[in-house]
Formats: sequence, C-alpha cells, structure tokens
Amino acid sequence: MVPDASIDFVFSLDSFVHPTRDVTEAYLRELGTKLKIGGRGFIHHSNFGEYANSLRERLPEALAKPLIKAKILDWAHHRNPGMSADLFRALCERNGLHCISQELVNWRGRRLIDCLSFFVRSDSTGQEATKIIRNPNFMREAAQIRRQWQTQS
Repeated sequence: MVPDASIDFVFSLDSFVHPTRDVTEAYLRELGTKLKIGGRGFIHHSNFGEYANSLRERLPEALAKPLIKAKILDWAHHRNPGMSADLFRALCERNGLHCISQELVNWRGRRLIDCLSFFVRSDSTGQEATKIIRNPNFMREAAQIRRQWQTQS
C-alpha cells in the first residue's frame, strides 16, 4: 500500500514498548524498505530485556508485589522482556537501518526499562558508532519541564 522508498520520517511513542521481538522486527523490516535513503525514524521501545534475567525479575510475585507497593522495587510497566536497546540496534542493522543514537531512560522507576532510538535508512556500511546515553533522570526532567510549562501558561 505504501510505495518503497517513499517515507521521510516515522515516529512512534509508547507503543513499541509492548510488542514481542518478532513484531518489532517485522516493522523494522518494512521500515528498511519504506523509508527513503536518508529517511529517519524515532521509536520509543522496551529496554526491559536488559533486566529480564536479573535477580529482581526472578523473585516470586508474592514477594515482589508488596515490595513494589512499598516502592522498594519498581514495576515493569508491562514492558517486553524480549527487547533491549542492543537487540533493537542489531535488528536495525539487519534491515538496512542505522541507529544514530539511543537514550536509555527510566519510566516511573529507577531502572532504564525504556529506550528512545533515533535511526536512519542508509545504503552504506561506513556508519559512525551509535551514541548511547544512559539517563536515569528522564522522569525527573519530564516533571520539571511540565512544571515550567504550567507556570508559563
């Protein structure tokens, strides 16, 4: 339906944090053909895979739930444990896309369970390394911006 090499920019916020790896990979495969050479994309996706095998994730629910409620542990927010920033970057490369930058961010907790990836469709292999930023203050920064905006309105 959408012609190949016809899209300049794609954007997705807060929906790619949930789908499985195969769904995400299918979208990236399509974007690798639908974006123009030099076309760019921004996708907010899960980085929960970075934590999926941690001790915290192996706790029995009966123990984890009260610790989450007491705000000792943070909640996973239904993030896909099969996706990480590293895997997303590899899937991009496999499909003719190159991640320019990735910002790993917290989402209402301490762990960096989300990632904001900015990528480009490229026809060359001589790309610069992906700039990776680990930002544990993302939610604090968002709250500060919201407060500033509210006082200016």
